[in-house]
Amino acid sequence: MGFSFLKKQDDGRLSVRMNKSRDTIIYMFHHRLVKRFIWIFVSILIFVGIIAFFSTKTYKSEVILAGRVFEVDVVDTNYLLSKGLSGRMSLDEDQGMLFVFQKPDKYGFWMKDMLFPIDIIWFDQNFKIIHVEKSVSPQTYPKIFTPESNSLYVLEISAGQVQKLGIQIGDKTKFWKKSD
Repeated sequence: MGFSFLKKQDDGRLSVRMNKSRDTIIYMFHHRLVKRFIWIFVSILIFVGIIAFFSTKTYKSEVILAGRVFEVDVVDTNYLLSKGLSGRMSLDEDQGMLFVFQKPDKYGFWMKDMLFPIDIIWFDQNFKIIHVEKSVSPQTYPKIFTPESNSLYVLEISAGQVQKLGIQIGDKTKFWKKSD
């Protein structure tokens, strides 16, 4: 970045003289600008990633199961999928939470930070029930409830609804997204 010269002053002191050419100054400015741009770009990417991961936006939908309409919160982000109903005080008989996953797999559920019992119903990609856990209590934590085959959707509803409505493995359901 230019050349340094030592020069002896009249009083005997040495001084350093920098000879920065115009090209060197432009290079330094350009280098700093590129470096600053990269930092800003990386910071924005990290910020957007954090926002996307912790997104808390849910939407409402209706699930019809055994002739009963359930108003459900639909969750499909990593943060909401892991949070679920944790921390909620209760769930009405006609309410629930529908978990929508990106690909079919054996998704396990536990009762961490749950305050009330629930029924858990796993569905395949054709909306057919493949597994049911009835009246799962918060005291079962840390046990993990997992179906034997792959599911794409999981519905959590108030405990006792599966038995009350006669819901069984093999039953089908329909989901509707409500307009906001």
